[in-house]
Amino acid sequence: MKKLTLAVFALFAFTFYSCEVEPVGSDSLESVNGKGKLKVKSEKSEETCNITVLPTLPETVNACTTAKGIEANGTYFDLTVNDTELAGDYGAWCIDVDLSLNGNECFDALVFSSYDPAIPAGVVENPDNLDLVNYILNQDFLSQGYTMGEIQWAIWELLDDANCIACTFLGSEGADWDVADAQAIVDDAVANGEGYEPGEGNNLAIVLVPTNNRQPVVIPIPLECEEEPEGGCETAFARGTDGNTCFIGNGFNRWGWSIGPLSDGAEESYDIYAGAGQCDISKGELIGTVDVSYVGGEVTVTYNIDDSYNVTETHTYAGNSMFPTKNGKPTVAPGQYTISDDLGDEIYVIAHAVVCGEGDD
Repeated sequence: MKKLTLAVFALFAFTFYSCEVEPVGSDSLESVNGKGKLKVKSEKSEETCNITVLPTLPETVNACTTAKGIEANGTYFDLTVNDTELAGDYGAWCIDVDLSLNGNECFDALVFSSYDPAIPAGVVENPDNLDLVNYILNQDFLSQGYTMGEIQWAIWELLDDANCIACTFLGSEGADWDVADAQAIVDDAVANGEGYEPGEGNNLAIVLVPTNNRQPVVIPIPLECEEEPEGGCETAFARGTDGNTCFIGNGFNRWGWSIGPLSDGAEESYDIYAGAGQCDISKGELIGTVDVSYVGGEVTVTYNIDDSYNVTETHTYAGNSMFPTKNGKPTVAPGQYTISDDLGDEIYVIAHAVVCGEGDD
């Protein structure tokens, strides 16, 4: 059994670099203890990044709106996807002024990337402007002083052949939204969003097309950069005894688990699986265990990997939030994993490894 131990203390400051990798040799694993400052660099000379605007998506989902218009939380709809890897809560935007969807309504929907040419004809009246809508969804116009109503009006102006007339659910014109400000969003998108494609850390607009001829909507999902294992290698994550929290369904389309919350004094061992896509362990391979100790402010993470595998990298996160953040937004990209400073109270842990082919020793 190969073993790698990372011990870190919350009492010290830690320096972790972007896209940090904890490299390990292919022939043996030695114990590595980090106290004070821990600085490790990848043995790879280049990082490869898998980002696509045409990710693998479920064919259909079941979804429910829970609020609409000014009753929603800064978007036109509050919407919950109830199944598949997209399960979770989203802010959604209306595509078609002519069709209806209530603020408390469930439906089954076909699922498409907004860049997918297979979106059925007629769902979006101006599909060539979907790149501009992706641009809008990545500008955080709310923080710039614009309103939900102005953003929704701009999306209709770009995607539909006619905009709203009464605009009832946008609120009161002049109080909750202003057509001149809405047009300013349109003008910005036209000037700067032509050919726009979201990248790492940006949102990709996903089109949901209800199967019962109700109003189609777009929801944003974050795009994450993941370092691609080389040929014959697999990514692996530790899994809590009860599954804990799968990344999928919590705003991410990547599999893996956040373990916790763990209270000070916890000493636990967790299975680590390679290739368990969609968090389905029946698809993966049990390759060992990860021991996690959180005692007196000290976090120790030990990877115990079966001898038939070579471990090329590990990435470890421990913090008071379920997921690490990048630029203030949650992320599950392994290159962003760090051990947070000043740990206290309950914590969460993510343990990731890259393992290469069984029998390669």
